[in-house]
Amino acid sequence: MLMIRNRLLFVILIAFLFVLAACSDTEDKEKAVNENEKTEESSENNEKSKDQSEEEVVEEEEESEDVSFEVNDSTAPEDQGDLDVWFEGDFKVEGNNILLSGKTNLLPESQLALRTDSVDGIIIGGNGFGNVEGTGDFELEAGVPDDFEGVLHIELSFESGNQTDEITEHYADGITGKFARIYYDSYEDEVLSKATFHKTIVFDGEDQSFSIEAPVWNIPDDLGDANVWINPSVEKFEDYVVINIESNLVEETFIRATGMIPNYITTGFNGTTYTNPDGSATIYIKDPEKDDRIKDLEKYDIKLEIDPADGNNGKQVKEAYGEMGEKLSGDLVVEQGDGKAINQKITITVE
Repeated sequence: MLMIRNRLLFVILIAFLFVLAACSDTEDKEKAVNENEKTEESSENNEKSKDQSEEEVVEEEEESEDVSFEVNDSTAPEDQGDLDVWFEGDFKVEGNNILLSGKTNLLPESQLALRTDSVDGIIIGGNGFGNVEGTGDFELEAGVPDDFEGVLHIELSFESGNQTDEITEHYADGITGKFARIYYDSYEDEVLSKATFHKTIVFDGEDQSFSIEAPVWNIPDDLGDANVWINPSVEKFEDYVVINIESNLVEETFIRATGMIPNYITTGFNGTTYTNPDGSATIYIKDPEKDDRIKDLEKYDIKLEIDPADGNNGKQVKEAYGEMGEKLSGDLVVEQGDGKAINQKITITVE
């Protein structure tokens, strides 16, 4: 009997263990199924998110528009700010406008002036101004009156004294190079430096163009000597007599040329200019041979005058030749009031 009971207990124990193992296996399977479902759900979510992102990118690409742009590859000159100043660029004369596009090694924000000046007088309102960009580029525009025709002087100029304090101080030691010039500031009573380019053209209403070219100066060994010499030559150009001068006069000396017609009291046959760094100069005066009021003209004189005491001269002229020209010497010197001056006569024979 005891034996039968023990067998029964053993059978019950085995059955209980079998049921327990079956339950555990079911839970593991359910857990695995749940994890697989979560993984699949996460994968589906990722795919949906990816699809949604791609849709958004496509939508953004479809909504984008072309943008008009330009890449500025211009760079500043390596010698920007150097005292040896240079210009390069091109002029275009179109209608009554003079357009200039160029580049320079002047400091950014340096102010440039484009001036126009008639041989017969100043043109009112014909000047243009602009600043140098950070790349060294600049653009300027000037103009002339609608009815203007004739010989026109054009000047691109940077004056060191007409700048911001910082730029003026930077160039205080003086501009050098082929474009370098000096000018007298009467307000400050100082001789300052500038960089300029000059060009004389015949303005006739036709389109024309030309480029900036560095001038070449042939400086004499005795430039500024008180013993002054002048070598003039004469040519005809349009309706003008052109006097080309070589001399040892100090830079920016004021020269006046006056035509003297025999048997006539005349006005208007005169011109003025300043000497270049090498003492050279060019003066235009109206050609008296083309004036219908003057009859039977066989010859006439042009007188060149240099007076150090003239108010148009700066202190560099007075320092070289004296306040009243008292230091002047040589064959061209004449007594004039309380001082001395230079006179030279050119006689022109009419052919």
